[in-house]
Amino acid sequence: MPVLISYRHETRLDAFIINERLLLEGISTQLVQLDCDGQTHDDLYGSFCQQMNDATHWIGVLPADTGDGWWTAWLLGTAAMTCRRVSFFCKGAGELPEGLGRWPIMRERAHIDLFVRGYHDERTFARAMQLPLGRRSSTDRDNADFFHADLKAKIRRGF
Repeated sequence: MPVLISYRHETRLDAFIINERLLLEGISTQLVQLDCDGQTHDDLYGSFCQQMNDATHWIGVLPADTGDGWWTAWLLGTAAMTCRRVSFFCKGAGELPEGLGRWPIMRERAHIDLFVRGYHDERTFARAMQLPLGRRSSTDRDNADFFHADLKAKIRRGF
């Protein structure tokens, strides 16, 4: 159950911190920088589609000024359509676009610990996705929705 972590150059430190934290917990990860020089949109699209296909969870590391980022909406749509477990990491208390409110938004390192706990709960209680998937099932959608609701509730409560 690998976790895909996407980030832009300005948020790379946060992405690397998240990556190291997950690796310490034995969670396999893939890091993808979305604004590399020399990459075309087609390159990014193909790369992301392949990596999303191989992952079960996606953490989007967002800059504070993410309001006009086309890539966030595109990646979110791709992840949601494929029943991936979606969460975002954004430092600070800045306002994020309203459309992101459905998914968990981690803002502190303690929230990453809650993500790790939720990830391990999925494995323990057999709610995890099995890759590769033939057809998407309603059970998988329900499990993804449960992951989102549970992580949001843990973040809101602080544990």
